[in-house]
Amino acid sequence: MIAPKLRRLLGGLRQTPLHPQWLVFKDTRQQKQRIAKRIQGRLLDIGCGEKPLTPFLSAGVNYIGLDYPPTVAKGYSGKADVFGDGQRLPFADASFDCITILDVMEHLPNPEAAFGEMLRVLKPGGILISQTPFLYPLHDLPHDFQRWTGEGLSQFTQRHPADLIERHHHSKPLETAAILTNLALAKGMLDSLHAKHPGLLLLPLVILLVPIINLAGWAFARLLPDEGFMPLGYTAVFKKRA
Repeated sequence: MIAPKLRRLLGGLRQTPLHPQWLVFKDTRQQKQRIAKRIQGRLLDIGCGEKPLTPFLSAGVNYIGLDYPPTVAKGYSGKADVFGDGQRLPFADASFDCITILDVMEHLPNPEAAFGEMLRVLKPGGILISQTPFLYPLHDLPHDFQRWTGEGLSQFTQRHPADLIERHHHSKPLETAAILTNLALAKGMLDSLHAKHPGLLLLPLVILLVPIINLAGWAFARLLPDEGFMPLGYTAVFKKRA
């Protein structure tokens, strides 16, 4: 019971350097705004969760959220309009103007099938927006299956009728390093808590280190070039060929 309470407490600190993932969360609003600007017409959001894009969408967007029943059955709180499998979408061909799949592809055992299904239900000229992690810890196990580089994402266009029209990476190298260090420290504390391990004695030091690591990563990242060689993840925008 202590761990859920700790997570709830940390949830209130998401927008502060006191949170281990501050460098992840501080830019999420801007990322959603950039994605929302691309969206018009009928939207399918695969793995919609709590529909986080809703506040950023224009009034004319018809938002259909899809999520996977076993995910919700685990106690996950979602607001799906339709329950289904992203690898076998329950929609007719050419049904949507836009599809988003944000931090979901890594959880699909057969992403090739999912990509093909998304293009099937997307109208010619329609937009598919994918957000995927790269240098990010395993999560939601056992349902975490793969990671892609930017070039790996571009290879989908070699196997499917779509063009990659935009791609950008998330996080500068030192920010990524800070995020991974803080996540390792936080996970170590949670594991020590569950196992009643003496490593928990390091908690006061970890609480002190997390904001220092966050702020140092943020500050030093702005003093150095960013060639994208240590990205936290990617956003890729594909356009279905006519």
